[in-house]
Amino acid sequence: MGRGKIEIKRIENTNNRQVTYSKRRSGIIKKAKEITVLCDAQVSLVIFGTNGKMHDYCSPSTTLTDILDKYHKQSGKKLWDAKHENLSNEIERIKKENDNMQVELRHLKGEDITSLNPKELILLEEALENGLSSIREMQMEYLNIATRNTEMLEEENKHLALVLVRMFYVNL
Repeated sequence: MGRGKIEIKRIENTNNRQVTYSKRRSGIIKKAKEITVLCDAQVSLVIFGTNGKMHDYCSPSTTLTDILDKYHKQSGKKLWDAKHENLSNEIERIKKENDNMQVELRHLKGEDITSLNPKELILLEEALENGLSSIREMQMEYLNIATRNTEMLEEENKHLALVLVRMFYVNL
C-alpha cells in the first residue's frame, strides 16, 4: 500500500510543521548528495528555517561561489549590484597594494633584494639614508632635551643645597 497524497498547504500546528520541516530538510539534503554522487552534478543547496537557522550543502567538487557565478552567467540575472562589484574590485585593489607593501617592507629589511635592479637599489638606499638621518635628528633632539633637563636639575639641586645650608645655620 502506497502513501496517500497530501494537500500542499501550510501546516497550522507548529509542532507538526517543525517535524515535517526537519524530515523534508533531511530528505532534500540527502537527495542533493545522491544526485551529486550518481550523476556527477554540481549542487548547492541553502535552506533557511523560520527561526533563521541556515542549513546548506555544496558538492565537494565545487564551491558556492563557483555555482553562483555559473548561475549568474547562464541566467543573466544580476546577483550582485554595482555596489558589491565595486566593493569586490576595491578588495582586490587593496590586496594587491598590501602585497606590494609587504614586498617593499621585505626590501627595506634587506630581504629579497637580489630581485631589484640597480635603479631600485639606489632608490632603496636613498630611502634608508633619509630614514637614518631622520632618526639621527630625533636622537639629537632627545639628547638636547635630556641635557637641558640635567642642567635644570643640577641648578635646582644647587639651590636646594643652598637653602638647606641656610636652614642649618639658622637653626644653630
